[in-house]
Order: sequence, then C-alpha cells, then structure tokens
Amino acid sequence: MDETENQPAKRIVSLLPSATEIVCALGARDLLVGRSHECDFPVDVVDLPVCTAPCLDLSGSSRDIDQKVKQAAREATSVYAVLDDRLAELAPDIIVTQDQCDVCAVSLADVEDAVRRWTQRATEIVSLKPQSLGDVLADIVRVGRALGREATARRVADGLSHRAAALMATPARAARPRVACIEWTDHRQPGARSLRGPRRGRRGQCRPRRRRGTA
Repeated sequence: MDETENQPAKRIVSLLPSATEIVCALGARDLLVGRSHECDFPVDVVDLPVCTAPCLDLSGSSRDIDQKVKQAAREATSVYAVLDDRLAELAPDIIVTQDQCDVCAVSLADVEDAVRRWTQRATEIVSLKPQSLGDVLADIVRVGRALGREATARRVADGLSHRAAALMATPARAARPRVACIEWTDHRQPGARSLRGPRRGRRGQCRPRRRRGTA
C-alpha cells in the first residue's frame, strides 16, 4: 500500500539545494511549489518560483566573494534574503531549510521571521543541521516523516548507508585516491572524507567550522 494514500497533498518549498534533492529522492517532486535561487537539480526544478535572493554582489573572484561574505558576517547582516511576498503567495505547508551555516543559504531566523509575517496557513519548518554523515541520513528520515513518506525515506537512507559501507569495506591494499579540497573546506562533513581513507594533505588542513562564540 502506498504510504501517501489518503493523505492530503502538501505544498513544499525547499530553500536549500540538498533539501530539494532529498524531497525529489523521496518521490515528492510534484509537491514542490518553490525553491531557493541556488536549487538547480534535478534540472526541472529550475522552473519553480524562486523564494530567495543574495543580498550581496557575488560577482568577482573567489577571494572577492569571500571578503564580502566575511564583511557581512562581521556586520551581522544577512547574506541571503527570503522573498516574503513570493513565499506568502505560494502558501507552503512545509518549508525545508537549514541552520547549519548562515553564509551557505538563508538563515533559519530569516525564514521564521518571514513566516511570522503571514498567517494565512499553518506552516511547518523543517530545518536541517547535520554534523556528520550519519546526521545527513537522519535528516533524510526527518524530511520523509514531515512529508508522510517515512518508510520511503528510511529505504533511501538505508541504501545510501549500504553504499557508504561498501566503500569502507574496500580492501586496505586498494589504491587510495588523492583528494584535493579546494572550496569551503571548513564545511566538510565529518565522516564523509574517511569513507575510503584518502591520503591526507597537511595535517589540520580540513577542520569542522568553528562557530562564533565557541572556543
């Protein structure tokens, strides 16, 4: 029996590219009514209304963009904005976002503020905050539960877990790939880099992001 049978259709807005892929992997692409300005996969989601926009001019070199983002962080200003009117017009039942990183996508606080400004519909906010590969798999189940597709989500998460386990089971003598982290190295997921045990570069080169206000 289809687990979504007899369930009312839910309107979903995803404000994070990875969340959009999760929703689609759970077979709920047809429930998506809006996306972030960065969501571009699967390719047909680009036709959905865009609900976020960058507040900064993101043209220029990587160094230029990095400096602009750091300046915004120092001034405690948002890097991205939620398009309130668009979100209100779409009237989603569920918004999937994140509170992992304020410079990677719209912040949870901005999403909550936007929702508070319109009350036409009860809206559930599902915010993702993975700290490890295991957390990513758990988040897939959380999204599935919100969508009424928990059984499907568990199958997807189990499939990914088995694929990761297969990589870890590769014989120790197998050739290890040389891996270069060239962008946003502080945002890597603990556990992901060690699946195949790639040869390391300089020690300490890739570390989890240190949050403001932490030692």
